[in-house]
Amino acid sequence: MSTREKSEVFFFPYDEGRAFLGGLRTLFSKVADVLSAGDSVAVKVHMGEYGGSAYLQPPIVRRVCDLIKKAGGKPFVTDTTTLYPFGRFTASQYLATAARNGFTQESVGAPVVIADGEQGYDGEWVAVPRQVSDCSLNKIKIASRIFGTDCMVVLTHLKGHELASFGGSIKNVAMGCVTKESKAAQHRANRAMIDISRCNGCGQCVDACAFGALSLVEEKMVLDDEKCMDCSHCLYVCPEDVYSVPPGAKERFQVYLAHAAAGVLSRFQSKVAFINFIQDVVPMCDCVTPSGFPVVPDIGILASTDVVAVDKASLDLIAQSRPLGKFADIRSPDILGKINGTDSLVQIRTAHELGLGNMAYELERQKT
Repeated sequence: MSTREKSEVFFFPYDEGRAFLGGLRTLFSKVADVLSAGDSVAVKVHMGEYGGSAYLQPPIVRRVCDLIKKAGGKPFVTDTTTLYPFGRFTASQYLATAARNGFTQESVGAPVVIADGEQGYDGEWVAVPRQVSDCSLNKIKIASRIFGTDCMVVLTHLKGHELASFGGSIKNVAMGCVTKESKAAQHRANRAMIDISRCNGCGQCVDACAFGALSLVEEKMVLDDEKCMDCSHCLYVCPEDVYSVPPGAKERFQVYLAHAAAGVLSRFQSKVAFINFIQDVVPMCDCVTPSGFPVVPDIGILASTDVVAVDKASLDLIAQSRPLGKFADIRSPDILGKINGTDSLVQIRTAHELGLGNMAYELERQKT
């Protein structure tokens, strides 16, 4: 966290017709002090689900890797496996999906590594420094390859998210840098409610559960609480609405995200830079295919060493934009929160309370 009264957030806007790769070089120079010559640098990025299109494209990631190498760092591009049993559930599946989406060592100029191992459980436990807002999350398991690196550059495609309202740098760190156990621990805050009276015994949720947590007994679904990993896949496949998101779950989930981010960032202290790309701002996460139509016009790129400030500045710039298409009638300043039915600032306020950064910031427009 910055010791300044306001944190610095550097902004390269897209509306002036300048080359964004040059702008990215300028922004990187403002945060490059986080790495030292010889550092191993984890370039954390969501490489997209197969069939999606809004995720950050490989040439952008390549540019950052080249800049890191020029600064003396040794980059590798990384992410972790998913809880849901689709294209990125194991490291092998993720690498295949990444390659289909254009992420290979040749395309990004650095090794592509899935940080939590083949099954998604390789990592190291660290304590979450403190808890606020009645959060019980007191430890998280950082993916082993991220835990073992010297420095991290977090590249984030800013977009909406059904549960967290939006996905920025806080969520990219909290959910994307940990193993399956700690993904589940965060999602436990929004475990689905079950109305067993609606269950007709079709078994679709049982077949879909990758963790063997569901079974049929006398033609009704039965949950094994110890096996459940809170992936919520059952909620999305059930045709009878047996499962539903409980009241307040989205806000609790954001609180848990902030705590998980605090645990991850405690490993790196000040050796993390955050770069948010406010482009292709769709209503849903990059895990969703398709993730929807753009909500606002492309805005630009933000960089900071303060995770709270960079996410707050991103939301403020979105609030200043005019919503597009079917979103044009939204009048709330919290555009993504309005779309996803929650308050986007919950995760930011919680992260600020946990000491991860400042909500007050100075936005500095950059020239190439």
